[in-house]
Amino acid sequence: MKKPKIVDKKWLVIAIIIVVLVVFSLMEEQKNVSARSMVLAMSVDLKDDEYEVGIQLLRTDIKDKQEFITYSTTGANLTEIFEKLSHDTGGTVSLCHTLVVILGKDLLTKDNDKAMRFFIENEELCNNTMIVASKDSPLEALSAKLSNGQGGGYYIGNMLRGIVTDLGVIPITIKDYIKNRYHIGNCVYLPCVSVEKSGDTTYVNVKESLVTNGYKYAILSENATKGLSLTLNKLKGGELSYDFDNTMGRVDIVKSSADIKVQSDEANVKIKAQLNDRAYVPEKIDEKRSVEELQKNVKSYVEECFKACQEQGLDVFYLGQRAYAQGKDFYEKSDFLDNMQLKVVVDITMK
Repeated sequence: MKKPKIVDKKWLVIAIIIVVLVVFSLMEEQKNVSARSMVLAMSVDLKDDEYEVGIQLLRTDIKDKQEFITYSTTGANLTEIFEKLSHDTGGTVSLCHTLVVILGKDLLTKDNDKAMRFFIENEELCNNTMIVASKDSPLEALSAKLSNGQGGGYYIGNMLRGIVTDLGVIPITIKDYIKNRYHIGNCVYLPCVSVEKSGDTTYVNVKESLVTNGYKYAILSENATKGLSLTLNKLKGGELSYDFDNTMGRVDIVKSSADIKVQSDEANVKIKAQLNDRAYVPEKIDEKRSVEELQKNVKSYVEECFKACQEQGLDVFYLGQRAYAQGKDFYEKSDFLDNMQLKVVVDITMK
């Protein structure tokens, strides 16, 4: 009596081949991943017509300890630079997990976006990779060793991801950067980082902003940065402070928004903010006076921001784009921004 065939030999061979291919593919993928140098943060600057690129990695071979390592090199070609960095790190450089790219002022004003187009066209970076400017050396900001053990670049990337709609610097992704560069005036604004030391402690300051049109730039103070944030961001958090009779007062932002209308020689900015006084309001000041002080401060922040950019010919509030949207062409005049007067109205309500 013949035994029944449980499995046809042909199908058995096919099944074995499939299993072998799947296992081999998984092993090869694991090998490829382990052979990559995963970049957490990167710096790019222009030095004497050459790029200076730094990358920051996290060592994973040290038990119960984090150690951030920075590699850097220079060259005229970014492709060759990353090949060299791959050789130096012992693995193929991968930018798909990069949190932040720190850019130098020379790169932002002299490179005509060649480096930025390289990252976009070659899909080297994710669309949500953060972009910041450095007040001094971007490589120094990247490689700074902080007291908490983190590398400067990694710290900046994580910090910016925690800021969404708070008062202060406005986080910008590489996608936002490209989008803003195509607005009329080509103006972009980026958080501006600086490295500071106090004794043996090194820390990274991210309270200012840099605005550029690809040729000129302006660095906005902390107060002017607040003006930028209040005008361009819909805020749902942060604190506003003021002084009254040598006493500091603070209020929390519940929500805030701005409306901008532009005419041929005048821009009107109306800011509406809803605040609460849970932070701290001095006992000897009433609500009306508190609101008046805050209105005065907010107005001065916006005016300082606009003036600093206007002096450099930077249309930071995208007034030309707004005029174009209204079907008006006065933004095409060469002195369009020079002759623009700013009027700021601040409407504050307290909860």
